[in-house]
Amino acid sequence: MFHEIPKLDKKGLGDFGLLMATFIALVFGLILPLLWGHNLPLFPWIIAGILAVLALLIPRSLAPIYQGWMRVAQVLAWINSRFILGLIFFLIVTPMALIMKIIKRDPLKRKFEFRLETYRVSSQIKNKVSMEKPY
Repeated sequence: MFHEIPKLDKKGLGDFGLLMATFIALVFGLILPLLWGHNLPLFPWIIAGILAVLALLIPRSLAPIYQGWMRVAQVLAWINSRFILGLIFFLIVTPMALIMKIIKRDPLKRKFEFRLETYRVSSQIKNKVSMEKPY
């Protein structure tokens, strides 16, 4: 169901730590409190600071955090893909199929016709100019 999470090198873990520190500081320490009209909290800035220091000084210490984050991401991706694809199917594909069935539209021409000798559709012969500029 889930793929193996690749191991990151020292630089990759450092980049991950700095990215997470920036995200936590901006989203939870600045944007959300301002949107909701709250005072700026100190806790997200502390977490962001710890992550940034670890990313710069000891990036390998972020490996367990990275592994956990990727496991959560895999679960969310699995759920989201099924949910989104299900919504697309039931909200777009199914109504289109029902409408086409109601108006008796068959774009694949699957209906059996006894009087036809063949179902082959001849293609148009292209001239040389159309091959020089296909688009």
